Order: sequence, then C-alpha cells, then structure tokens
Amino acid sequence: MNWDDLRFVLALSKAGSLARTAKILNVDHTTVGRRIESLEADLGVRLFTRTTTGYVPTAEAEQLLPDIRRVEESVLSLERGAHAQNDAVEGIVRVTSPETFGACYLAPRLAAFGQEHTALTIELVTGGEILDLARREADVAVRFFRSRHDDLVVRRVAELSHALYASRTYLARRPVKNQADLRNHAILTSTPGRGVVEATWVEQLTAATRPTFVTNMTVALVEAARADAGIAVLPRYLGDRESTLVRVPMPGEPREAIWITVHRDLKHTRRVRAVLDFLSARMRRDRVLLVGNE
Repeated sequence: MNWDDLRFVLALSKAGSLARTAKILNVDHTTVGRRIESLEADLGVRLFTRTTTGYVPTAEAEQLLPDIRRVEESVLSLERGAHAQNDAVEGIVRVTSPETFGACYLAPRLAAFGQEHTALTIELVTGGEILDLARREADVAVRFFRSRHDDLVVRRVAELSHALYASRTYLARRPVKNQADLRNHAILTSTPGRGVVEATWVEQLTAATRPTFVTNMTVALVEAARADAGIAVLPRYLGDRESTLVRVPMPGEPREAIWITVHRDLKHTRRVRAVLDFLSARMRRDRVLLVGNE
C-alpha cells in the first residue's frame, strides 16, 4: 500500500468530485482518479461509487475512514514535530487571512519583513476559505474570529474599526446632516452574514433600509464610493487613507477583534515565532491606523 494514497481518499470523501479534490491537493484530476484506483486495487475494496452528483464513499469506505483519519493525524503530527525542530529563521511560513485585509494591510508589511530575513519566504494566502492549521494548510492565521480548538493557540492582538465614507462630490450633492438622513441615501455595504459586524451596524443605522449595492469584497466598496455611488461602510485603515473620501461620523461605529492563531506544535518554531512576534508588534504599532483617531 502507498500510504500517501490515503490523503486522496479523505479529500475525495469531502470534496465529492475529482475536479474539486484535484484543486484542494494541487494535482491533476486524472492523478486523483489513478491514486484512488491504485489504493482500491491494493486493498481489494471498492471505495467510491460514482453518481450523477459526484463520488460517494461506499459502505466499506465509511468503515475505513475513521482509521484513515487517525493515520493522517499521526503523519501530520510527525510533520509538525519535525518542522518544530528547525531553529533557524529560514524556510517557508504560510500565512492565511481574509482577502482585503491580507491584500491591503498584511501584504506590504509581510513583504518588508521578508526583506529583513532573506532566508525566509512568506507565503500569503487570502480569501474566504478557512484553512486548517492542524493539516498544515497554513502555519499562521490572521482572523476576525476566535478559533476554538484544543490544539490551537490564539492571541488577540488588535482591533479593527469601521465607519461610513462617501466621496466629496457625493456629499456636496447630497449632504448628511444626521442619522435619519441615511434612509434617503444610497447605501453601499458588505454582504450580511454571520460575524459581519459592519453590515449589522449599517442595517440598524438605516432602520433596515434596502442598500443599493452589496458585495463581499471590501475593495469593491472603496471603488464604488470613489465613483460617487453612495455611502459605504469601510474599515478605518482603508477609508481614512482615501483622499477623495470623507468619513461620515455615526454613533456606535463597530469594532472587531483581530486574532492570530497558530498550532501549538509550531508556536515555538523559530521562523513561525518570528512572524508571530512581528505581526503582534506591528499591529500594536498601527493601532491608530486600524481603529482611527478617537
């Protein structure tokens, strides 16, 4: 048996298709199919049934999956332990974060940090997907929620504030005198959802007035506001730096915590520790940028 084939079984059981599994494992979809067939031949057991909706684990596979997961966890634990033995600030540290915060705040700062440590490569992965630190999909996570898992070490390092912004041209044409005025304005906001504090705040401010533009990309809100399209809710680190935008002060401007998360097996690894300490110190130094002038 090729033990590496086991991870293909786990990935396919979750993803349900060769294409999605290939994307997760960063291989060609034909490789996924070949590895599954190889393992089935070695075990003498059919592991998946192909249906119109995708690949479904057979009853035999369902019985094997718990044992396969335990094998995977043992291998991952061994890998984390081996990586933790490296006491040099060198190698790769993979950092994951929300898309806009990663691109607009973390990227320039982590890139500068990398210049100071030429033997270190910082790999920044942004987006809405929550990467699994236990599986080493990332080494360090910067998140706006607290991860709750016994094997993760979590530190609250900073806060991020949100406010309303509009272009000078828009406000000259349609001034905002008080909160009640917002109900008559074009509102640009984030997609509502669990943990989206700014969208909830805007909804309360406007008495649930229907927004004219909703997006899950904060940078899209910046561009819409710059185009005189309306009043946008933005994080202070983005809104305050835009010279064409003016902050529209409103009561109860929301804040959310910024959490740095790492697997406990890696927290003392020197290269990971260097990134953790840098991020913590830099966000404390950037407090005014992140929460704005109070």
